[in-house]
Amino acid sequence: MKLQNRNGVLGLETAKQVMVTFLILAVTAIAVLLSLTALDDSIGDTIDISLSPTVTVLNETGAYVNISGYTLSGYNSTWSSMSVDAVWANAIPGAGVGTPYLIPSANYTLSSVGVLTNATQVDNSTEYDNANVSYNYLFSIDSGTVTSIIGNISAGLVTFFASTGTIFSIL
Repeated sequence: MKLQNRNGVLGLETAKQVMVTFLILAVTAIAVLLSLTALDDSIGDTIDISLSPTVTVLNETGAYVNISGYTLSGYNSTWSSMSVDAVWANAIPGAGVGTPYLIPSANYTLSSVGVLTNATQVDNSTEYDNANVSYNYLFSIDSGTVTSIIGNISAGLVTFFASTGTIFSIL
């Protein structure tokens, strides 16, 4: 059996590919560092956010207005200044199914934790089950969660390059 004539040695060909890969990674890392430097010069080390957009929810279905309470869908502690615009029951009491009825605002309350309850019933009546609720709230974003973006990335890069000796030793 005759061996094929191979051009090059396996070790040298592999080393060439590894070197090109490291070259591409180095160029990419330098581009990222230059971008971060430009970003740091323009905005500093923090991004200050004082964003509190008003969110309007129209006709949230499946709500109920009874003494046990209905928690608004998706409620969390970042919500504030909640207010109900309208609550529609799917039937006028005693009139049958399918006749929409606007529940007077005196008949329900909304707590500070997003729970809608019936203000007029003393029992756990299901008179206003399967209602539609329209409401507003402010959604607050904590600016502390987005501070030091550039500093954190820079610290990560310094740690990475400080560890490259170990990484290359393992390789």
